[in-house]
Amino acid sequence: MPILLVDESVTRTVREWLRKQGFDMVNVCDIGLKGARDQEIANYAEKNLMTILTLDTDFAQIYHNSPKGTLGVIVIRANPSTPAVILEILNKAHEKINLKKIDNKLLIITKRKIRIIS
Repeated sequence: MPILLVDESVTRTVREWLRKQGFDMVNVCDIGLKGARDQEIANYAEKNLMTILTLDTDFAQIYHNSPKGTLGVIVIRANPSTPAVILEILNKAHEKINLKKIDNKLLIITKRKIRIIS
């Protein structure tokens, strides 16, 4: 199971849900990456074999520009991006696939769709 590197765009409510679901996670704010550039966060995740969890679609582009098999990214596309909507999306996705088994892939999840790109 990958350790999630949770971007600062992810609220405390969502982080608490992740912990209750048994995810190992680290918040970027807790490791000195608050306000860091996306590429710096991605580099940290690659180096430490972590999967990024974010609302920021820019990480999808970083994933595509990374060497294959070196970075995992989960992008949550929520509109509006409230904790309630994000949790609804995560719950639905977690019922359909094992989010703990997403290693070195790009996962884009919305209310209606789950896309896995490897």
